Parts: sequence; C-alpha cells; structure tokens
Amino acid sequence: MSLLLCRQEAVTRPYYMETLDIHLHSSQELCYVIFHHPLLVMDGFIDEGLVQFVREELNMGALAARLERDIPEGGNQDELLFLILSECFYYSSQEISQYRQTVSSLRKKSRPEYAKEKADYLFQVGQMGKAVKIYESLLEEIQFSGDENFRGRVWNNLGAAYARMFQTEKAFQAFEQAYGCLKDQNMVKKMYFLTKFNPSLELSGICRAVAAGEGVKERWDKEAEKAREQASQSRDILKLDQLFERDRIKRSAGTAELVRKWKQDYRSML
Repeated sequence: MSLLLCRQEAVTRPYYMETLDIHLHSSQELCYVIFHHPLLVMDGFIDEGLVQFVREELNMGALAARLERDIPEGGNQDELLFLILSECFYYSSQEISQYRQTVSSLRKKSRPEYAKEKADYLFQVGQMGKAVKIYESLLEEIQFSGDENFRGRVWNNLGAAYARMFQTEKAFQAFEQAYGCLKDQNMVKKMYFLTKFNPSLELSGICRAVAAGEGVKERWDKEAEKAREQASQSRDILKLDQLFERDRIKRSAGTAELVRKWKQDYRSML
C-alpha cells in the first residue's frame, strides 16, 4: 500500500513505515503521515533511516543535515517534526500551528494517559502486537494505582487486542481483570463470547452468577450470532473469498500477502 498525493518525486527507494504498512514516495506523503498520525511519529520516528531517505531520495540535503544534527538523545523530537512540515511547504503556517497545539496537548498528558492513548491509536490502525506491549507495560506501572477505573479500561483494551489476535485465553484473563476493576457486565459478556470460541474457557464465581441472570445468556447468544454473521462479511474474509476465485498463481500471491499482514502483529510482540 502507498499514498499518492499532489506530486510524486523521483524516489527510487520509498521509505517503508511499518506501523501503517505503507511506503512513502514523496515529501508530501511524509508530511501527510506526520500531520495526521502524531501519536505514531512523536517518539523515535526520526532516525538514521528517515534522514537518509530525506537526503538521498527527496534530495533535501540541508533538511537532512539539520535533522541529523539535532536528533535528541532519548528526548522528544517535536521540533524536528515541525521543521519537516515547515521545510516541505505542504501545510500552511496556520495548519502547522494547529499541529503544534495538538502535539503540545498530547505532551501535557500524564505518562500513563499518554501511553494508553498511543496504545489505543495503535489498536485503531491495526497494530495489535505493538498495542499489547504498551498496555502490558502500562499495567505493570499502574498495578498499585488507586485509579481502578483507568486500570480497568486498560485491561479491557488489552483484552480486546488479544481477542483480535485470537489469543482467547489471554483475552479472557484480561476481561476478568477488567471486570474486577469496573464491575461492568459488558466484561462478563465478552468473556462469555470467548467461551463460545474456546470451550476450554469457563466463567467462574461472580461472573458465572452474572451470566446466570434471567434471560441473560439468551440475549447474549443472539448478539453472538449476529456478530458471527457480521464477521463472515468482514473485509478480510471477503478478500479471502475473492482470492479463491482467482487463478492459482494470483491466489497464492494474494494469500501470502494477506497472511503476512496477519503475522505482522505477532512479530511486533517479539
């Protein structure tokens, strides 16, 4: 996948951004990613590889030299992001000012809040493995925190990420922890759904009592069936159906690419 905007510069080796699984072919595309995905570029995005791309592929030697000179040792790179936006002349000064405010607002968040927001964004763009690593690290940091609501929301999102990766046992355990913090019946419902996918999982204690309420399982079973029908029409499933309608060579290539994307989440956790 790649982005193509106003003009394509003479790039022979596009810059691959793993987090979005895209190749950048121009300074405009680089600016677009920086502007629209601040949480993905605020920490460690500017490195030797990007500097080389700016120098050798975009032919912006002066900008590359400034980036190379000013890359902070373990510090934030916000000013360098603003510099790239300014030097590429893709966004107006007003838009860059608004971007500064966005970044400033994110930097003002507490470390746990910022970490959760970044993990949530990684989840949103499909990077479940990277999101899981941040959620787990965050939970270690806040395990003795008095804010049970915040901790419960992190456990819930961790469970959702594990569920997306078909790691049902870990998802079940995360939702169980989330219920302990939030006392939200929706957590029990998610655990009940997981027992349908993995019969070895079993509700226990108060969670079993919640599910045993009058009409609860019947209602949840209807929701599960509806979700199963929707899942059968998901983009990836439809894509697989389309692949198997093709000839053998195209089918093999397309299936390999789809599997590669699915495996990317697992690799990012290693």
